[in-house]
Parts: sequence; structure tokens; C-alpha cells
Amino acid sequence: MKLLIACGFGLALIGAANAQFNDPPALENRNGRLGFEFYMLEVPDPSSMTADGDASDWGWFDPEYTLTMDEWRDEADRPLPERDDYNVTTLMGWKGGDVNRWYVHMEIVDDVLCHWGTNVEQWHADMIEFALDPTDHGREFGTGWVMEYIARPGDMVPPQNVRYRWTGPEGWLENNEVIEFAVRVDPPEAWAAEVWDAGGTTYYEWNYEVKRFMEDGGPSASETFQLDAVAGEDGAGIAFNLWAEDSEPTGDDGDRASSVVNDMTTRGPEGSARQYYAHALLLRIGEYAAATSVEESTWAQIKDSFRR
Repeated sequence: MKLLIACGFGLALIGAANAQFNDPPALENRNGRLGFEFYMLEVPDPSSMTADGDASDWGWFDPEYTLTMDEWRDEADRPLPERDDYNVTTLMGWKGGDVNRWYVHMEIVDDVLCHWGTNVEQWHADMIEFALDPTDHGREFGTGWVMEYIARPGDMVPPQNVRYRWTGPEGWLENNEVIEFAVRVDPPEAWAAEVWDAGGTTYYEWNYEVKRFMEDGGPSASETFQLDAVAGEDGAGIAFNLWAEDSEPTGDDGDRASSVVNDMTTRGPEGSARQYYAHALLLRIGEYAAATSVEESTWAQIKDSFRR
């Protein structure tokens, strides 16, 4: 059964000195725990991609570019969880032209699922956040504008978008016209449970049209950011970030108060300290090894190996 996720969408003004806008961290301090470059692969056929929490339409993806848990770090520099406790596997794609969308499939295996009700509340329960920052922390327009979403199993409500431009909130807008999103929980019965002690897997999938800046008139009145302009192995790339919060039940005598034990991210220490996001190159078709038909037929086995 395929269910939609609840997404809270915030656009944030980052209060940083102008000097920082043109001085991003070096890659080793900007990207995750290992300081490696991250990659998004060009989608060969965007019409075949459906945000439904099922990776069967990702058979074209070169698994060499899978973003694994080894590259994440804890935002507070705590030790990462053991892989049999919590493990994240992420595939990222993009498409330019008249599409201009960011595509992501994320699989999270967790030994205990803690949903804690149906309200999407930051710093409470298992959840993720994801964001793009086309202006790269204000290097364009002098703003720190981002497209940021909060998501987890919970209320089935439309994603909403609260926008901060320059100094304060602009207002709320429904944002359905630019984002497609879904979540699937395995086993399905864990979806409604506040705590599922047997553990399980949560599949998040989304894609959205990248806007250069969100205008007062909303997405339809805003200029689309042209991903082709920053694509290629020698291109400028784009700022993005992922967060994942792992919650564990705590307390005695059935007290299930939630505790976020890890707040993980794909940005490095200096990125966290200065509110810069991680950086990714957008590889074009031909700059990565496209999957053959044989490789596509074995995609399920490849995915299984990621889970181990």
C-alpha cells in the first residue's frame, strides 16, 4: 500500500555575514563525515519516474554513486549508530530541460520504529528533512533562501510552504504544484504504531521542481532554476542537504517518551557551524555508467546488498 507523507516546508533566511556568502567551506569540511563529493545522476527518462516509495524505476541508476551511511555524520558529532541499528541508503537524480526536478529515493532500516503519533513535529520521533539551496547560502541575491521539507509517516495533509524573504515570514502557500512525494513502511502495520519494536524499513521518495527564488505569487509565479546551467562533472553543482533523526523509546514501566538519539546529516562540521549545505555535482548521461538491461534485471539483488 502506497501512502503519502506529511511534509512541512519552510523557507529560511540565514543570518550570516556577507563575507561568508562568497566563502563556502572547503569540500572536506562541507560534505559529510568523509569530505567526499556527492553526486546526482541525470535521469534518462523522467516520464518513467514515479514518487511512490518503490525503487523499481531506479534500475538505470549506477550503484557506485549510492550515498551510504558511511558518508553521513551526526550534527552534534555523536557516534553514528551501528548499521544493524539504523542504516540509510540514498539515490539522487536530476533532470534539466523543461523538467528541472530533483529526484530522491531513500531507504531507512531501523531496529525500532518510533513514529509517536501522527503529528509532524521537528526533533520528535523518526523523521527526515531534505533541502536544496540554489543560491548557495546567499551567494546570489544576498539571501539564504532554501527549499526545505520535513517528512515522516503521519498526517495525510498537503505539503505547505512557509516563506521567509529577507527579514520575515511572507505567508503560507500550498506547494503541491512543484512536489511529488510518498512514503512506504514495511511492515505496513508499523505505519499506525507509535512504537514498533520489531523494527522495519521506511521508504521515502520525492521529486520537485527547483525554483530560483519563491516569489509572492507562489511557485507558478517564480522562475525555475535551470539545472542544466550548473550540470556536468566540471559544472558548478548545487547545494543540498539531508537530515535523518533516529528516535528510540526511553524510560521504565512503559514510559515511551521519545528521545532523538542521533540527528544525522550529509553536511560536514563547518557546513553545520556556518549553515552551509553539502554540495553535489550533477553528472550528465555519459558521465556515469548507465545500467545495462542485465544490470537492471538484477537491481533487486543490488538493493538487497545495500540493506546488509
